[in-house]
Amino acid sequence: MGELPAEKKKPLTKFGEFELLKAGAILGLPAIHVMEEILEAGFGGQGLQSIGGFVIGLCAFGPSVFMICMGFGIGGSKSSPESIRRTGIQFLLIEDFDFCLQSDIYYFAGIFFVVHSYFKQWKIQTAGLLMFSILGLTLNTLLTPITNRFVTNGIVASLLGNIVYVNETSCFPLLSWAIFPSTGILLGEVLKKADEEKRENFMRRLLDFSLVLFISFPVFLWDRDIDIMRTLVSPANEYITDLPNVILLISLALLLVSLTYYLCKKIGASPFMGFMLRISAFIIPFYLLQWVLVSWLVYLMTILRMPKECFSIGAYIITVAAITAICIFISTRYGMKIMKFLLKITTIKKKRKKKAHAPAKA
Repeated sequence: MGELPAEKKKPLTKFGEFELLKAGAILGLPAIHVMEEILEAGFGGQGLQSIGGFVIGLCAFGPSVFMICMGFGIGGSKSSPESIRRTGIQFLLIEDFDFCLQSDIYYFAGIFFVVHSYFKQWKIQTAGLLMFSILGLTLNTLLTPITNRFVTNGIVASLLGNIVYVNETSCFPLLSWAIFPSTGILLGEVLKKADEEKRENFMRRLLDFSLVLFISFPVFLWDRDIDIMRTLVSPANEYITDLPNVILLISLALLLVSLTYYLCKKIGASPFMGFMLRISAFIIPFYLLQWVLVSWLVYLMTILRMPKECFSIGAYIITVAAITAICIFISTRYGMKIMKFLLKITTIKKKRKKKAHAPAKA
């Protein structure tokens, strides 16, 4: 009996579009982090500086896509509020203890999980969570110019940076970015209960909506003389446009979700899909390892007193390829051991009291 054609094979996973996008978002991180850190340290050559904005803009969708996929994972699940809260605390503990209030994608994930656990405990529906996110985005758009201008104390900035935008180190504030995982949770609740026909109809409408929004909104920005590229990568720079930034990113993310759905219908049982599912399963080791390698790279160049603007485009491409390959090898080969170790050191276990059994009386 011959092999079935690829399109007739059973998909490796039902919701491959979210796993594929999550893996893609993680694989793109070395490209953006090497670029940012090298330019910030002053080692970026003229060629690298000329493409820096383009690379960062190209990778801007990564965090928003990742957060929607993260929300999809818990959407419609039967996890208890306590379990969700523990997961959030583990995300916070994965990072360093000394500066765990500094905003980054895993800090944001941890804080959001904790917030979401209380919404679930208080039996507030996902529509309420989404409304909270929309109101938070509106509020943060009004507060951002104030906090960015007047918050100068480092400790206060770290505390506020998880709630409102403060500076480039707090590019995932809760009030603005909660809408991404909230949208993912809503998608999870809708799609996980739908049969294939309803799911395809939903994805077709999502494609139409996101495509129209993604095409028409930049036209609006252009008409208002607002820089589209700088808006896309904001608020990770001084060009603060919170609301337009989120609208652009969410329209792009939803467009990618719908397009990837149709892609997965073609490649859902392919070896490539199997490889991407493995990356998706070990995103935490990959994420942590790439930051270690990028940091070591900058530290080493500083220690060796490398000349300023010495890092060329060729060196950048080779470095990104090498870091990505190392992270793929280690995370896919040893990811489970790393995950078990991280869970062991970040899990808060309740001490169980041993019952003292009195000796039986004769």
